[in-house]
Parts: sequence; C-alpha cells; structure tokens
Amino acid sequence: MKKGHLLTGLLVLQVLFTVFVGSSIAYGLKHDKAPSGLRVWGKDLSGLPESEAWAELEQLIPTDVMYNGSKFPLDTTRSRQALKDWLHQQYEPESGLTAPLRMLARKLSREQPELILREEIMPQIENLKTKINRKPLPASIAYEGGELVRHGGQTGLELNLEQSWQRLLNPGGQQVSLSVAEIPAHPNDADVEAIKDILGDYTSYFNPKDKERTNNVRLAAAALDGLLLAPGEVLSFNQRVGERTAASGYLPAYIFSANEVIKADGGGVCQDSTTLYQAARQANLAIEERHTHSLPVYYVPRGQDATVAYGTLDFRLRNDTAGYLLISARTGSNWVRIRMFGVADDKHPALKRPDGYPVQPKDWVNDPK
Repeated sequence: MKKGHLLTGLLVLQVLFTVFVGSSIAYGLKHDKAPSGLRVWGKDLSGLPESEAWAELEQLIPTDVMYNGSKFPLDTTRSRQALKDWLHQQYEPESGLTAPLRMLARKLSREQPELILREEIMPQIENLKTKINRKPLPASIAYEGGELVRHGGQTGLELNLEQSWQRLLNPGGQQVSLSVAEIPAHPNDADVEAIKDILGDYTSYFNPKDKERTNNVRLAAAALDGLLLAPGEVLSFNQRVGERTAASGYLPAYIFSANEVIKADGGGVCQDSTTLYQAARQANLAIEERHTHSLPVYYVPRGQDATVAYGTLDFRLRNDTAGYLLISARTGSNWVRIRMFGVADDKHPALKRPDGYPVQPKDWVNDPK
C-alpha cells in the first residue's frame, strides 16, 4: 500500500515538473515578441518584435514643444536609452522557479516609461516659464492737459506644467503644443475705454499765504490724483494719503482738536478729504465713513465737511458704480479741485456742471497742476 502511494506521488511530481518546465520554455520562446498587454502611452505593442516595438515607441517620444509659432527642442538623450533598455527587458525570456515573480514585477513596471521621460523633460519645460510667463499689464487712464489719456494693457501668460505634460503623453507625438493660460489684466482696455463721464467735480479754496497749510493740501492732493477704483472697491483717505509726518514732507499747521485750535503735522489735509467728499456726494457714491469737525471750517458750508485724523478718524467711500472710477485731484494758486470720471447710469448720472465753495470753478480747458 505504501509503495503504491509513493509511486503515485512520484508520478504527480513528474507531471507538475513537466508542466512547469514546459510553461517556462514556452514563455521564454514566445518572448521574441512583445508580451500580451504591453501598452505604452496608449499604444498597444503586444506581439511586435523588439525592433518594431522600438520603432513604434520612438515615434511617441516628443522632440519639440511649441508655443505661439516658436519651437523649443527637447533633449531626450538619457530618456531614449533608458526607454530602450526598459523595452529590451520586456523581451528577456523568463525561466526557472522565479519566472512567475519576474512576470509580476514586469507587469508592475508598465508605468516606468512615463516616469523615465518625465524625469528628463519636466525640468526643461519648467525652464521655459522664464521665456513664456509674463505678468498682466493693466490698462491705465489719467486726466492730463484737460483730457482723458488712455494707455492699453496686456494680458498675462502662465505656462501650465501639468496640462503640458498630459499633452505630451496623450495622444503622444513628437511636436506638442504647450498649455499656456491667459491671465486677464485688471483693468483691461475695455474698462478704461468706458470711463467717459464726469460724475463729480468740486473745488474749494484756501489761503496761499499760509505756506505750511498750502504745502500740506498740495501733498494730499498729489496722493489722491490718478487713483483708479475698481467697482465695489473702497477708498480709505488715510490709507491712500498715508500718515502725515515730517518725513513725508508735511509741515505743522493749524488743526481742530476738540474745541481747540493747535498746530500739528499735516494740518490742512482735511480740506482735501472734504473736497473729495463733496465730489463723492455729486457722484452719489456710497459713503462708508465720515466725521465732521468740532468747529466750523471756512472752505465748505457748515456740516458738509469730512475731517480725518490718521489712526482714528477716516473718510471712506465705495465705488458702487458699474465701472472703474478715476479720481483727479489738482491744486492751483489758491484752490484744490477734485473730479471723478466714470460710467454714468441712472443712480450716478453725468454731472451737468461743476460746483465749489464759495464760488464755482472756472471751466478751463487745460487743468493746471
């Protein structure tokens, strides 16, 4: 009985050994052709001889990337050799007891071609950012010489590395267009072109003999001049003009402090904030913050002023029009004039005539600085 079991066992082992050896030999013999399921970047190489498979694979290796008519050659020397070596490994016959494990390892390495190529190409594409990327250039507008002067802007460009890489892999090919996104400029040409209407125009007058105060009024007006507010943007007088210090050029002049009149750096800039407020009233803009002086001022009617004190009291307005708002702030021999140019609508109609206190400003053609 024991002898019969032993013979049966030996027979089974012989059959298994024969099958295993036969399978290994068959697997080794069939590897003069690519194994079934060998796909690279969507290309099925199954059953192809190694030379034909390499010819197919070589056609998928990118040689150049393109953008806006310019060609940028790619160096793929290392990738080509590494890919050729990898492909050759797919044809090496497997035999022996470790053949199944090697077959499994080979299947797990099917993503290797992409990794090989990415390692060499991606740094080259990233270096192209310096040649392609550019920051957007906003369009601009200014009130100069009695007219609105516009300068066109330019959209920005940004190379998208990952999208460009996907184009290199799918569907593949030797010349591939890079993925470059346009970055809009704010404001753009259309935005500044729409600024045509005068929405506010107010002038107040000062005593030019008070040189320190006059200096301060001129400095604050220069800080406000040329400001372009986007729709919905809030203008803070204090933030725009900045702290009124001696280092910034401001001089001691009289201010109201509670019910007293004292001297402090920047005295007089409240005339700028008040003139700005009056122009904003004409334009029917949303006022976010305003404070009145503790004593009457001479440059606007009582109660129509807007006092400011850096760090405590601010004047803030919001551009609630449909477009961008340009602020022009100019000073003459004894006046400060603030104009607001924008896009008129039912809530913010075009201004019919300028206003001022105690008299209306002259309708000059060339607005002096």
